[in-house]
Amino acid sequence: MDALSELLRVIRLTGTAFIDAELTAPWAIQTPPPSVLAARLAPGARKIIPYHLVSEGGCFIEVKGQPPIQVEAPEVVLFPHGDVHVLSSAPGLEPLQITTEAVIRLTRPDSIARARYGGNGTKTRLICGFFACEELLSGQLIQRLPHVMRCKLAADSSATLLLRSLAPTKGGASPGSGAVMGKLAELLFVDAVRLFVEDKSNDDGWLAGLRDRYASQAIALIYAKPDAPWTLGSLAKAVGLSRTALAEHFARCTGVPPMQFLAQWRLRLAAEALRHTDRPIKNVAENAGFSSTAAFTRAFGREFGASPASWRGKAGRGGAGRPATRRLNPEKPSLAS
Repeated sequence: MDALSELLRVIRLTGTAFIDAELTAPWAIQTPPPSVLAARLAPGARKIIPYHLVSEGGCFIEVKGQPPIQVEAPEVVLFPHGDVHVLSSAPGLEPLQITTEAVIRLTRPDSIARARYGGNGTKTRLICGFFACEELLSGQLIQRLPHVMRCKLAADSSATLLLRSLAPTKGGASPGSGAVMGKLAELLFVDAVRLFVEDKSNDDGWLAGLRDRYASQAIALIYAKPDAPWTLGSLAKAVGLSRTALAEHFARCTGVPPMQFLAQWRLRLAAEALRHTDRPIKNVAENAGFSSTAAFTRAFGREFGASPASWRGKAGRGGAGRPATRRLNPEKPSLAS
């Protein structure tokens, strides 16, 4: 059991690959705002992470306020904070503005668009898509990732399998191919995050804690069994440390004591339960480890600035479940349509 695996399990990640783009120099495109695109392609999604898998050639990526980044195959580039960005064969080219409506016109469930755009120069191939996940539950991880995250993937990674699944076949897409591509895209995200976390130059306390033997074990237990009657003593015993040693280890790696980390995680789970279900607030409070609804209400208010009842009222139930993703039509001639 490891903390990252447990976290990725509970954030309910949904991946999709929706454009297989062949781009020939000179070319430049600007993406539509991910939040607007998600409202049409993944109704109800509250956190959207665009990605581009460079499967052939290379390109430049620009995010406002940052210098251009050059990427080459086989790399995947993710935008954990949903930044609008420009992709191009060279910096400084005027980008084609890809509108949300242009993308929508290409879509239908369980298919992928094959698009071409550009001049007569060097070819680059990109697999483009996005990941949708639970905003509250993914926050501990996502907020610590950079605005542009790039990873070079191994030849035997999920990226290779994703590319194979996208290869055109004579009989067209086989039954269930859309679901397979979605799962492979999710694995691509897992591979990229693992590589980032394992990089020791990324020394953010919480990410570093995922590499620490004892802190990672304790975090994994909290994620796996958040409703267990944990105490500092029982958590310390489970990871093989004394109470004092675990408290010092955990706080050094994550910045907060173990019991505070547990309480905050339980409140995030409670907030998601209020958003997704009609369970009585008293029941949600008990599952979050509170002996009274009043104590739960006070703690919830401190964490989220709203009472459980008003949180549920504002969030509503519409579109709060697992996002329903859509994919693009095959063989469209141009990204500009």
